[in-house]
Formats: sequence, C-alpha cells, structure tokens
Amino acid sequence: MALVVVWCIQTAIYRLYFCPIAQFPGPKLAALTLWYEFYYDVWLGGQYVFKMHELHELYGPIIRINPYELHVETPQFYEELYAGSSKRRDKYEWHNKWAANDASAWGSIDHDIHRMRRGVINPFFSKASVRRLQPVIQERVEKLLSRIKDFRVSGKALTISLAYVSLSSGTNSNSDVIASYAFGQTHQRLEQEDFDPAYARAMHEQAATMHFNNQIYWPFALLTSLPHWLALTLAPNISLYTDFVLDCGKAIKAIKNGSCDPSATTSHPTLFHELLEGDIPASEKSIGRLVQEAQVVVSAGTETTSWCLSVITFHLLSNPAILERLREELGDAIPDPDKAVPVEKIEQLPYLTACIQEGLRLSYGLSTRLPRVSPVDVMVFNDGKKDWHIPPGTPTSMTSYLIHHNESIFPNSHEYNPQRWIDNPRLDKYLVSFSKGTRQCVGINLAYAELYTTVANIFRRYGGPGSAGLDEGTFELFETTGEDVEIVADMFLPFVKKGSKGIRVLVK
Repeated sequence: MALVVVWCIQTAIYRLYFCPIAQFPGPKLAALTLWYEFYYDVWLGGQYVFKMHELHELYGPIIRINPYELHVETPQFYEELYAGSSKRRDKYEWHNKWAANDASAWGSIDHDIHRMRRGVINPFFSKASVRRLQPVIQERVEKLLSRIKDFRVSGKALTISLAYVSLSSGTNSNSDVIASYAFGQTHQRLEQEDFDPAYARAMHEQAATMHFNNQIYWPFALLTSLPHWLALTLAPNISLYTDFVLDCGKAIKAIKNGSCDPSATTSHPTLFHELLEGDIPASEKSIGRLVQEAQVVVSAGTETTSWCLSVITFHLLSNPAILERLREELGDAIPDPDKAVPVEKIEQLPYLTACIQEGLRLSYGLSTRLPRVSPVDVMVFNDGKKDWHIPPGTPTSMTSYLIHHNESIFPNSHEYNPQRWIDNPRLDKYLVSFSKGTRQCVGINLAYAELYTTVANIFRRYGGPGSAGLDEGTFELFETTGEDVEIVADMFLPFVKKGSKGIRVLVK
C-alpha cells in the first residue's frame, strides 16, 4: 500500500510540474488523471466536447485536456495540425483503440503505413472514379424516389432519415451505393418496407461504446475474442454490429474464393476485387485486414452522408424561403426532372452548393475530436500573445463541432443559413466535416456526389407546404422538431435526444 501511495504522489508531481506539457493551461484534475475525461464522456455520456468549450473560454485557445493530450480551438491552426504530405502526422493509438481497426487505412497509426494503404485505395475514390459510378448513384436515387411515391399513396409517415441510411449503406443485408462500389453486390435495402433500421442501430450501438472502450478496453477485447454465439449471449446489444462485421467477412471471402464475380452485376471495378488482385504485399490482402478496411469504408460511407442529408432535409422544410430559392435554381438547371443530369453540372449550382455546405457544417461529419501526433517536429501555436511549442510526440486534437460553431467565423452558428457561403466563399477553409490533410476522408468525392444527386433530385420534384410549380408533391415535417437534429452528445457520431424517431415527413 505504501508503494502505491508513493507511486501516486510521484506521478502527480511529474504530471503537474515536470512532464513535457506541464506548462500548458487547463484544469489540474484533468492534468492529473483520465478520470476527469471519464466523468464527462462515460458517466455523463459524450459531454466532454461541451466541457472543452467551457475550458477554452476559461483558459484560452490551447488547453491540456488529460495527462497526455492538448486541444486547440482556434480554426486557423487546423491546416497545421491536419497537415499535407510534407509533414508527418501519426494517429494517437489510445484514442483509436476502441474501433479495433488499426489494420485499415483509416485506423493506421503510423504515418508511412497510412500513406501506403491510402495510396492503394485513393484511385477508387478519385473524382474520375466517382464520375464512372454516377449511374449507380442515380439508379439508387431513382429507387428512393419511387419509394417516396409509395408513401404518398399510402399516406403513412416516411422516416426519411432511415431511407437515407438505406441509400448510402451496404454489405450483404445492408446495401446500396457503397456496397455496389466496394463489393459488386447490392441487396436492395431501399426496397424493404421499413428500410431495415437494424444497420443504423448497429452503427449507433457501436459508436455509443467509444468512450468506455477507450478508457477501459479489455471488456470489448475479450468479447471480440470469444466465439460469436458466446459473445452474443454475454452482450446481446453488440449482436447487430458483430453481424455486420461477419457480413463484411463473408463478402471478402466470397471475392477471394471467386464466388462473387463483379462483372456479372456491375459495369465498374470494385474496391475489394481490385485490392485482392493488386500488387501489394500478401499481408495487406489478409482476410482480417480487409474486413477492417470494409468496416470502415461501409460505415464511414453511411452514417455521415445519410445524417447530412437528414439535416439538410429538416432545415429546408423548416425554412420555406430557402427551399423555394433552391427549387427555383433547380428548376432552371433541370428543366426535365425525369432526365438525369451529370453531377458535374449540378455541382456548379451556387445555391445548391451553399445548402449542402451548410448541411455539412451542421452535421459535423465526426463529432469527436481527432488527435494527431507530430512524431519528430515541434508544432508552434500562436494564441495571439505568445508562441506555444508543442513537443514532438504530443497528441493534439481539434473538433469539428467547436470549429463549426465558432461565432467569429460563423455568426449565429446554430442557424441554417446557406447565404453565408454565397457571401463569403472563403469559408470553405473552415468546413472540416471531412477533416483535412493526408488523412482527410477518402470518400469525400463519393459523399459529395451522393449529396448533390440526392438533394437535387428530391427537391427538384418535391416542395414544402405552399410550394408552387410542383412536379410530384410536397413534404411536410411530421412530429419532428429541431431537437431531432440538435447534437446533445458526442459519441464519435453526433447523437440527438434519446427517443428521437428520426426525421419524418408526410408526402402529399
């Protein structure tokens, strides 16, 4: 016992006065122990992001948020921290362990390993590759439009947020745009009567474990090492996510053993067929590694894009003047709504672009902080009064939620106002929903293609109550309020109030 007391005293003295980041401001309790963060993120449930904003107000733009990590709130520092290829940036292993995907490109800790893995998959997500995929996106959006008509006929409320998840997601039991691109297979989730909400629940249940698993990882590690049936017996709530992982494995194995031929179902190359046939080390083609890659590609390509579409839909229907201005622009650009318009054309529409940018700003991408480590170089942050020298090896993070609600950059930041992007195109610099630098979201071009195609096709045809010149009908929000899109917790993804039924509309 005496040794434990001595160790605690020595550790406290070191962390407060002698460690490399002891001079940075912040609460002493946070500097002493991870239990401070545990209280806000695990006990209170994803509240540390809001507490960090309070701490920045109290201590300044750079603060120490735990014994090892710094956090910066100043938007102008973002491109230094999330730098391009000329600067090495590792991930922070402690903050990444919850996802158990360090063999994927997204989860790779080391800068060079990440660069190698991203170099292999980057060509599949280039603008040119996404352009070739446009017929797949258009076909799925047209299927969504067909389902919307079904709800107009039935008079039932449409949970359009679930429809958007079905549009974007995929593997085996979860399909459509991203599944076709990744595996060459799609199982028509949009056709299911209720859009099969199991996948969305699986992603949210897994995301909800993030903070606990970071702090106390061994229960999750133990569960994932057990036979599937035993893990489900002990923790039935993880069943949906483990089923999703198993589906990814089945899809990869089918490709590897040749039982899944993409040429029979698609006219475009698929990511995992090309990876397995590519000139990369055999270790990079292992089933285990590719399953991790699949988990990231599918889940990242689903939740962020579908949530952005939900946020845009809610705000357009809540702001008739904004919706009518958008519909006027779409009507001029798309005279015949039944004729597909190339995405490169609709990407040039300024007000549509502004509506999408504002939706991205208020949906955040990932709401959690994203720590980076400069392993060799000192990073220098100026707070307007002095230079702070961040020692090499120090995890340092920023957060999209705090940047997107920085009132000096985005006045009235909680208001949906596309006009801000028209008045000041330079705001693009501060839109970080996809992050920036070498670890920017690999699917950014695919996400934009889905966003432009979906928003343009839906709101070219449908208006809100009181809209004129309609081709198909109107959407009217049904038992849906601002609380259904307002973040109340950071659980890796932005979580809204408990009990929310999603974004629901009546189609008339």
